[in-house]
Amino acid sequence: MSEYTSNERRILVLAGAGHFVAHFAELMYPTLAVSLAADTGIPLAEVLGWSTIGYLLFGVGALPAGYLADRIGSRRIVLTSLGGTGLAAIAAGFSTPGPMLAAALAALGLAASLYHPAGMSLISRGVRARGRALGLNGIAGNAGIALTPVCTAALIGLAGWRMAYVACGTTILLVTALLATRPIDEPHGDQQDAAPAPPDPYRLPRFALLCLAAMLAGISYRANTVAQPAFFAERVTLVGYGSATTLAYLAGMVGQYVGGRLADRYPLRYLYLATHLASIPPLLLMAHLGELPLLLTAGTFVFFSLGMQPIENSLFAQLTPPRLRGTGYGMKFVVTFGVGALGVQLVRAAEASGDLSRTFPWVAIVVALAALTVCLFIAVPRLLAPPRRN
Repeated sequence: MSEYTSNERRILVLAGAGHFVAHFAELMYPTLAVSLAADTGIPLAEVLGWSTIGYLLFGVGALPAGYLADRIGSRRIVLTSLGGTGLAAIAAGFSTPGPMLAAALAALGLAASLYHPAGMSLISRGVRARGRALGLNGIAGNAGIALTPVCTAALIGLAGWRMAYVACGTTILLVTALLATRPIDEPHGDQQDAAPAPPDPYRLPRFALLCLAAMLAGISYRANTVAQPAFFAERVTLVGYGSATTLAYLAGMVGQYVGGRLADRYPLRYLYLATHLASIPPLLLMAHLGELPLLLTAGTFVFFSLGMQPIENSLFAQLTPPRLRGTGYGMKFVVTFGVGALGVQLVRAAEASGDLSRTFPWVAIVVALAALTVCLFIAVPRLLAPPRRN
């Protein structure tokens, strides 16, 4: 990171740690749920349902977090998110299965929800090479996504699900204490733009369509992160289901890097459309495959599905003024993770029907709707331009 200033590096370290922790903590449960259901004899659909409120709050909390980030500073909100997530994870470890565990997961989701609007706002305002920085931050988050299944499965095997949460929460609190000692200068303007961007007469309709596309992408994201561990447990015997999920999501780290690099070089709207379209064929194939072909296809889907995120975040930065950047990202993550929690219900419906593979064609329809929304986003000037007078 030699091309960044010392302050930019501190921003990237804090934001990267927050992103890693937010996703690691939120995605422990889908892997843990497979073991918990087997140990207790409770149906997996019911066990997964205990996480629904937590995933809903993971999105709903983003809007007030973004509003506060614009007023008291993003660094404070990121550190609050880290500390709260650590405490909630420890509480989950001491909870009994059922309503008590669901309440702890809700607290964890609310604490983790504070990160995304604050972290994205901090990067977009404080680092000049925005697309690349968002890509690096995406890699940190995706490392959390990729490592969670295998690490969680290993911790469960060593000490059980309770100690897995306690160990995770304790580590997060130690990291929070260390990061709190590193000062950061938060710019109030946008470091990427030397001059104010010209007014965009289509900003509001474009922003609304972008939020709709992000919501649909959020449903896809949540459904896949919840379904894949259980699906790999059914269809992959080459490695454990935790390792299989990790292998699939490692491709997302490459996708995040590629997406971040492309976001600084090419028109964002066309990149955004291309990544959505490219993720549909592997989704349709996943329902019919197993073993290595399933892992390769799942990795291909994750490459495009997560590779679009730096592009999407760059688009939100373009459409929001710096002084409202946190609030803009808050609105994005409310729909991405809040409404996106509906993805859990897709998985529950597929599991209840006795065929978990149904999840993936349903998600392909959701992604196709997202691609259609992006087409409308691109066509806004043509659709809303006043008619020419002869």
